[in-house]
Amino acid sequence: MRTDPLIVCLTGSESTGKTTLATALANHYNAPLVPEAARCQLTPNCPYGPEEVLAIAREQVRLEREALSGSPQLVVCDTDLLVIQIWWQVKFGALPEELAAALAGRSARAYLLTRPDVPWAPDPLRESGGERSGLHRRYQRALADGPHPYLEVGGPPSDRLATGRRQIDRWLVRSALTIR
Repeated sequence: MRTDPLIVCLTGSESTGKTTLATALANHYNAPLVPEAARCQLTPNCPYGPEEVLAIAREQVRLEREALSGSPQLVVCDTDLLVIQIWWQVKFGALPEELAAALAGRSARAYLLTRPDVPWAPDPLRESGGERSGLHRRYQRALADGPHPYLEVGGPPSDRLATGRRQIDRWLVRSALTIR
């Protein structure tokens, strides 16, 4: 019997289908969905700075803790601090101590990295359309260098969903076996 939840985070560059896939997976597993905090905190076409991004990071952590408070078997996160890490590094450079500490303190989780192989969808909060491939390589490096398992998903939404479901099923079984 699992005693701790599996946290699955969608990650990747902008407009790569993270929200679509996270929502479909949460619905399939009847799991809590942690939304992307930035969507509620930023105002389209308004400048932001380091303090706003730190506030988004704090809210992302709070939303994840809230989802975990119900003791679910699985939590699906539309994004997590990895997206904020990459965003910060691209916009501001070296990570501040608060964000580095929050990243180091993350609980065990697994990632689905969405490939930038879907058409760009304009959105007033998106700003890196021409940089998706370069950002994707940053995510690949960060995940390869990190402690958490991950799998890249690509193709049309139905393929991404099928691949994501198969991988989550594997992670759930593997986690259950290691906890016993």
